Amino acid sequence: MRPVGQLVLTMRKTASAGDVSLDSLLRSVDPSAQLVFLLIPALILISPLSGIPGFSSVGGLTIALVAGQILIGRRVIWLPKLVRMRSISAEALSRLDRPSRWIDRLARPRFEWLLLFPGRQMILSACLLCGLAMPALELVPFSATALASAVAVLAVSLMVRDGLLAMIGAGLVAGAVALITSIIRTQFSG
Repeated sequence: MRPVGQLVLTMRKTASAGDVSLDSLLRSVDPSAQLVFLLIPALILISPLSGIPGFSSVGGLTIALVAGQILIGRRVIWLPKLVRMRSISAEALSRLDRPSRWIDRLARPRFEWLLLFPGRQMILSACLLCGLAMPALELVPFSATALASAVAVLAVSLMVRDGLLAMIGAGLVAGAVALITSIIRTQFSG
């Protein structure tokens, strides 16, 4: 079972002709799997697209919006048209193969009790906070990629019901926060 690899393959098939909108990507996957709506923007922000000015903000706010909706129990995820119409290149999607293989190698059901209440809510809250932080950190190099990597791992942990992966994701969030804090201190101390 390769849930992230299958997702990336589906997205790449959808984008085979070139640029594709986020709306088209979302329509190409199972809409009942809400966590996919959390994972797709995170995976896109792991790609070089996070370097495009404004893209980290849009991706981060999308992550926050989706995580918030899942957290409050919405059955259907709503995204604004501005977000749904953003284009993504097929080339950028092809760069998701390596991270998707890495995540899929790690993910399998284990320590599922960690993902029950309140663990699931804590994970979604961490994703929400990571997403909200991305626009504020737009000028900090690699901040969106670091936070998006953590969100991707946390989303997969929920998809696959992998508590160990959730703990790794929590560690990635802590590491990303430490890295970003260090970069900010370095830039403002000198």
